[in-house]
Amino acid sequence: MRLRLLGTVSAAGLLVAGLPALASADTTSGSDGWTPVTYAPRDYAAGDVCSFELKVDFPTQGVEERVAVTNPDGTPLRTDFRGPLIARFTNATTGAHMDGDLSGAGTLYNLPTGWSLWTVPDNIGVTIHAGNPYHAKGEFILSGGSVIAVSPAKQDAILHQTQVTDVCAAVA
Repeated sequence: MRLRLLGTVSAAGLLVAGLPALASADTTSGSDGWTPVTYAPRDYAAGDVCSFELKVDFPTQGVEERVAVTNPDGTPLRTDFRGPLIARFTNATTGAHMDGDLSGAGTLYNLPTGWSLWTVPDNIGVTIHAGNPYHAKGEFILSGGSVIAVSPAKQDAILHQTQVTDVCAAVA
């Protein structure tokens, strides 16, 4: 395994199964507390994430989330995610596409400082927008284990990554 500190990077992508702000959860839950999460398609303008317009759809969705631990005020402290998620990344100019497996499990910790921490032993997608001072723009799939810290300003620090797929390069 390789430890690599990239610094803070701005991401608004499909983390773990996606940042909660980018996904919606069904409020009906079973007795075990797991609720389904649905991911909406995304469209990034040319130059924002890739040099071309990037479209992201989710042909396979089965992610569930569960608030495992709450703060004294009832807000989530730890949220667990699990399930299948396949993202289809398409170059809108050429039609070239690839399917990325974002399936697995992960945990989101919401810290009292306003930071959050993702620990993901499986797969996670990260979208980094143009203008980020800490990392080049791009769409990335991290596999085999990663840890990502997210600041209150939504800037991400990739603290650990094992394997990286550069989606923009793959569908260019």
